[in-house]
Amino acid sequence: MSSRPETYLPLSALDFQVLAVLVSGPLHGYAIVQEAQRQFPDQPPLEIGSLYRIISRMLDDVLFEEVAKPEEVPESRRKRRFYKATDLGHAVLRAEADRVRSLLAVADGMDLKGVSR
Repeated sequence: MSSRPETYLPLSALDFQVLAVLVSGPLHGYAIVQEAQRQFPDQPPLEIGSLYRIISRMLDDVLFEEVAKPEEVPESRRKRRFYKATDLGHAVLRAEADRVRSLLAVADGMDLKGVSR
């Protein structure tokens, strides 16, 4: 495990989505899926099975951490685990956003008119 954000790049699209929704505050698994759908409606959907593999890996990498249930969240019969991005997770998300922006800046200068979609 490294404390250098660039060692985690590039992030997959799903990793980016999960980390992006967790920088705004603690969420439980299903809420992560819902928030990813809301924030990234044009992207491939995050599925529960994929989410828990991502959570396990990113917890190991200390990109986010499990936290106590926020006080404003009502009690539930289900035991829910809440996660939030760590400082390293924030730094990795910023580094990935910068990386993608620099790629897009290069692409903006290219003549892509002849390229079919």
